[in-house]
Amino acid sequence: MDFVRARTEEQISSRQEEIVNAGDVLFGQYGYEGVNFKAISALTSFKRPTIYLYYKTKDEVLLDLLKREMLDWEAALKAEFDAAEILSKEQYCGVFTNTVVPHDKMLRLLTILNTNIEKQCSLEKITEFKREINGVFEVVWESLNKFFPQAEEEKKHFFMPSFLAYIFGFYPLAHPTQKQIEAMALAGLRYRQLDFKDVYYRSLLLLLADF
Repeated sequence: MDFVRARTEEQISSRQEEIVNAGDVLFGQYGYEGVNFKAISALTSFKRPTIYLYYKTKDEVLLDLLKREMLDWEAALKAEFDAAEILSKEQYCGVFTNTVVPHDKMLRLLTILNTNIEKQCSLEKITEFKREINGVFEVVWESLNKFFPQAEEEKKHFFMPSFLAYIFGFYPLAHPTQKQIEAMALAGLRYRQLDFKDVYYRSLLLLLADF
């Protein structure tokens, strides 16, 4: 059957979703290096040149995958915060952490967002991504105002980038590669693997300490 180019927004969206789904499978199985248009083509109904009609680089595919993961997390976080009338600092950090941890692909993608993914994406694509995930920040900001109304504005503003910054730093440390582990052993370095869930919870709690 000859390929028919998508004409409507619905058709374009459907084909992009098929490509992102393939990228999702590949990233889950093989990581960043395992995602490429040849492999995506093998998992979709498109030949490799056709994929370029919808995405210029594999990183744009991964950016859309990250967007989808973050929007799923946003929905889970919002549902938890909306359902609660009152949360202590410990409960708040527990909700935050428990909704973050299951999104393993989101966490893995976030750690390479600034160093790999965005470098190979167009300004237009990055702008669209940041615009569409802004709801995450809105949910967090609203939750701080809801559960900690007496907290100083400056401290709430400091919390906003920090909850993401801790992911960038802690998640890679909690999930070193086998090569990194072997190198640390050969270098004579003491290594104790971090529990991401525990260290993330503790770090959020420290941020809220003087709220």
